[in-house]
Amino acid sequence: MVKKMIQTILIILVVVLVILTFLLYRMGVASRSMQVASGHDNGQLLDCPATPNCVSSQAAVADSHYIAPLELVDGNAWEALEAALATMKGAVQVKREENYAYYTFQTALMGFVDDVEFLKAEAEGVIHVRSASRVGRGDMNANRNRVEEIRSML
Repeated sequence: MVKKMIQTILIILVVVLVILTFLLYRMGVASRSMQVASGHDNGQLLDCPATPNCVSSQAAVADSHYIAPLELVDGNAWEALEAALATMKGAVQVKREENYAYYTFQTALMGFVDDVEFLKAEAEGVIHVRSASRVGRGDMNANRNRVEEIRSML
């Protein structure tokens, strides 16, 4: 009787795991084909959505989305940023302007796509950054960790 119950529970867990994996895979596929808003206007990147899967150096410091901007410590910081991004797994440059760069990052396992933007603000001595997931609600701090990894590479 106990053995039969354990087998039933294991079967239910496997079915739930398969369904969750399928749903995550579908979200990954959806994120790869989405059209998203990006860019800047008058020195401002887009605001983060209300969901916790986005960070921005232009959010209010008290906002949970806030992350410190990248320092422009010397004239080569922009080039160093691009060199660092070129070494990161899953990074693809989508757009490049004189003071703006837009990259996507795709996760290896499920193929989720995140959008990462950089805006050089020489007068402030910083590079503003916004990193956001396209789908879902949480990101297990993936966007915050990515920006901190980039910061450490600089």
